[in-house]
Amino acid sequence: MILRKPMSRRAVLRGLGGAMVALPFLDAMRPRLARAQGATPPKRFIVWYTPNGTVPANFWPTGGERDWTLSPILQPLERHKADINVVGGVDLISSLSGPGDAHQKGTGQCLTAWPLQEGTFPGDAGLSAGWANGISIDQKIADHIAGDARFRSLEFGVHVDGSDVKSRICYRGPGRPIPPENDPSVMYARVFGDVGSDDDAGKQRLEARRQRVLDAVMGQYRGLHAKLGAEDRLKLDAHMASIASIQERLGKDTVRFEGACQPLDISGALDPLRSSAIPMIGRLQMDLIAMAFACDLTRVASLMWTRSTSEVVFDWLGDDIREGHHPLAHKGDEDRVKVAQNTRINQWYSDQFAYLIDALKAIPEGDGTVFDNTVILWTNEQSKGNNHDRMDMPYVLAGSGGGHFETGRFLDRDGRVPHNHLMVSLLHAYGIDEDVFGDPQFGSGPLSGL
Repeated sequence: MILRKPMSRRAVLRGLGGAMVALPFLDAMRPRLARAQGATPPKRFIVWYTPNGTVPANFWPTGGERDWTLSPILQPLERHKADINVVGGVDLISSLSGPGDAHQKGTGQCLTAWPLQEGTFPGDAGLSAGWANGISIDQKIADHIAGDARFRSLEFGVHVDGSDVKSRICYRGPGRPIPPENDPSVMYARVFGDVGSDDDAGKQRLEARRQRVLDAVMGQYRGLHAKLGAEDRLKLDAHMASIASIQERLGKDTVRFEGACQPLDISGALDPLRSSAIPMIGRLQMDLIAMAFACDLTRVASLMWTRSTSEVVFDWLGDDIREGHHPLAHKGDEDRVKVAQNTRINQWYSDQFAYLIDALKAIPEGDGTVFDNTVILWTNEQSKGNNHDRMDMPYVLAGSGGGHFETGRFLDRDGRVPHNHLMVSLLHAYGIDEDVFGDPQFGSGPLSGL
């Protein structure tokens, strides 16, 4: 029997004790008339932040706007080349004014485009600063598109330590930073209603509870499955498999999820700056973003990888990498070995970016996928690590935002173009009819040609 009335957008499968499993956004949740008329799915936005600049010589593509070749750093995105735009010649000009050192300014302004407030967070060379002095682009967009989603936005982190301007990119308003959540198990509990425990007895109770919940839910799942159309059945099957996969990985004892996101080491002597848990944490956080989008629990998310001046040692990329990312970035042009190591780190970030695109493309929605209605902004606090340059910032946009952006292009500007214009282009992509974002002294209007 096929469902005759539309399901609630907040429909869940209920287990014992009131536990719930959120459902993906199914076609059966649309009103019949909207389904017949092909109602437009909601748009989504993701901020993706990586620190310490890049290696410009190995980041920028070659060729023209449409006839271009990916660089070594961006090579992992080859399979998604038709769905991205690489944007060059755009500068973080707002960060040339106001208090703070280069990293503080770049981090606090990459999404706000406002000079920092005066403050006491210590920076380099005796400089100091406070929080950013404006709302960030993700929160501005969330104000417009959150709709009836349960969460107006979700902020994810991977090994983001500290609580200062170099560890925050999202701002609800002037001086109102939003901390990212480093712990996938905490985010899982928050978004999908599960709970965790640190002691062995608590873990056993949790596992038994999960099994009871799944047993109860599966009966409802099978009943619902028989009433859905073919496309919704496939989406529901994939969703339940994703939940099982995330639960399984969260339940393993190979990682302890807490502030530093460090791997569980029996000897207790592991250096947290050489944390092999970071790849695992990152994959879990990206899968959680994809699932939150699939369930329409939120339409705006951010993922902050480590922090500005991160000292993380990327030793999982090779035993030859023995320095932290920040000091290594400072040696960007000194010798070919350091250049190769820095390139490998940034190429790894590209590979993770491609994974997130894959995850969104795997979720069917309407006649396409969730990715078709999403834009991902890859940003940084600087362009080049060894001189703190913030000109010609390494921007990548993935996704068309429901057809707003023409993708598959390398857009290279002449420089001295404030990134405020890029932010305005993003506002327009989400139907926000404003021509100024950030400090108005740096101009108005969208980025031409985008």
